[in-house]
Amino acid sequence: MYLLIQHGSFAAITLAAMFSGAALAAAPQTEAPAFVSAAAQAGMTEVAAARQALEVSKNEAVRSFASRMITDHEKAHAELMQLATSKGIPFPTALDALHTKAVQALHGKTGRTFDTAYAKQMVRDHAQAVELFQANIAHPDGEVAAFAARTLSVLLEHKRLADNLEANLKK
Repeated sequence: MYLLIQHGSFAAITLAAMFSGAALAAAPQTEAPAFVSAAAQAGMTEVAAARQALEVSKNEAVRSFASRMITDHEKAHAELMQLATSKGIPFPTALDALHTKAVQALHGKTGRTFDTAYAKQMVRDHAQAVELFQANIAHPDGEVAAFAARTLSVLLEHKRLADNLEANLKK
């Protein structure tokens, strides 16, 4: 997904997109400000959910995946923020209501219930993030297109890892 949370201030990117299950379905190519906003929201959501996983989960595979999400999405978030700033594009600093709801859906869950819900959300979020980024790798703004293309490869890896995590938790 994606995006990042800088020192805990960014919730969830990424890289799922970075992206929560909210608001990224069947993404057509978007205007640069809309892409930045959607990508930032997705990434912040990934980081917020991953931080929650690190607090709640005892499963080492879940914790390892969550750590990877934080690292990768924070890196992407910083890059996206720099891109937005250089273009004068407003950059979200907090989750919107839809993405907040996606993160809150994990609250109160523990143990295997949390782990399976988190993995399911990561599969969904990364599928949506991949769609968003794929739709924008040929964006008319070359810098946006380059960011989308660079980040897409990471998101595809995240999607593969999320699929594997979910499948292994079902065993």
